[in-house]
Amino acid sequence: MQDYYLVLGVPRTAQPAEIKRAYRKLVQQLHPDVNPDQHAQELIKLVNEAYDVLGDERKRSEYDYRLENPFTQTVEPPLHRDPRYRGRGAYRPPQPKGPTERDLMILALPYFRPVAVAGCLLFALLVADYFLPPNQSVETLVKFRNEAFRRGWQDYLVTNTGRAVKIAVDDVQTLPVKSQLVFTESAIFNILVRVQTLDKTIVITNLGSLYGNFIFVPVLMAGGCVLWILGLGSLEFKFSLGIINVFLVIFTVILIFVS
Repeated sequence: MQDYYLVLGVPRTAQPAEIKRAYRKLVQQLHPDVNPDQHAQELIKLVNEAYDVLGDERKRSEYDYRLENPFTQTVEPPLHRDPRYRGRGAYRPPQPKGPTERDLMILALPYFRPVAVAGCLLFALLVADYFLPPNQSVETLVKFRNEAFRRGWQDYLVTNTGRAVKIAVDDVQTLPVKSQLVFTESAIFNILVRVQTLDKTIVITNLGSLYGNFIFVPVLMAGGCVLWILGLGSLEFKFSLGIINVFLVIFTVILIFVS
């Protein structure tokens, strides 16, 4: 069986545009006005025959099947007497399949690496932010504010600077208005770490900030990113972990800005 890919000088995975370029190049080289060789006419016929097959999607699909299965004979059923039924049972070679889920996972893996690296660097920056000497400011409690929040209510303490901090009622049952409060914030991102009175009789750390109730988020992010970089687990595990890391990195960045 003639190998048309070899005739045109292209690989079997060649795209239609690549096949067309190879065909045009050979036609120009074998044209009688350019190539006086007596075998040029025979060769150009073979090139035309190869392009007629490989340049047509249906013919190429049938040809590829015969090329990969040289010992398989395809038998077409006899035509039905009624012309309306003719051709319905004709053999159709298998059509080329698209990429599988595993192929898509392999293609996606390189995009998860910069996310994992960014997650590790972000965690290192957060560690430095947390352990550097914090910023502290003293403000006066002006009032408590109660606002509707989804299906319940959210309590805030409001200071003379207009700062409003989400709190739990149990944390401030004995905290009077006009109390002097010390706000401790991280050095780099100014994330609220704790609120306390001057005499430290009341210390509030149950805060809805990255270094409060959501401190587990950067820890999970760092663990997932390190596991991904180490390359542990199967392809499916790395793909799922990569997606989780993307959401954890985004969630961590959001918490940095809203804390």
